[in-house]
Amino acid sequence: MRARRLAALILSASAIAGCGRTTLLHTSSASSSTSSQSSATGGGTATTSTTTTAPAGTVKSADGKFATVVPDGFANALGSVQATIKIQYLAAAPSHDGFATNINVVAEPSGAQSSIDKITGLEVAGVKRAEPQAHDFSQIQSLTVDGQPARAIDYLSLPDKHRLLHQYQVFVAKSGAIYTITYSALPSDYDGNLAAVKQVTDGWHWLS
Repeated sequence: MRARRLAALILSASAIAGCGRTTLLHTSSASSSTSSQSSATGGGTATTSTTTTAPAGTVKSADGKFATVVPDGFANALGSVQATIKIQYLAAAPSHDGFATNINVVAEPSGAQSSIDKITGLEVAGVKRAEPQAHDFSQIQSLTVDGQPARAIDYLSLPDKHRLLHQYQVFVAKSGAIYTITYSALPSDYDGNLAAVKQVTDGWHWLS
């Protein structure tokens, strides 16, 4: 599988958090041709309902493929971002210590890969290759996103080479695409906002 996108996007906090400090939004999604072990052996068969209309209280992704909620204390910041990769969803909290805790989603073709465990192994291997400073990787966790099997992992990283971030990523695949949900926070803010990621995954609806 070919290498996937890896982007460190430097944004103005005034664009997504209403203040004048510098903010870094980090979106990490990468794969490797080297296989790695994971916590399960297969993704299983999912039962997923789809609709074409975003349910009340949700926002639709940029590609119209899913909708989910904006977590409590966060704002929909998708329209304020200019990036070299297509961001499907972005929710940001107010800036704290120069960084806006955020949750973003990117989508990429899955190619020949269909097993969520294989996909996760490739993605994690790609992160480790592209970000050698990333460390303290957790065990891979299993969950579902609107009926689709998904996997999650968290780790510490230095995407801008000087600011330590605690990141949590969820990988889920549907209809030939891999969706990477990335939660990024300063270590001091990580636990306090982690429930926001569950709001996003629990509130997720596939639209096509």
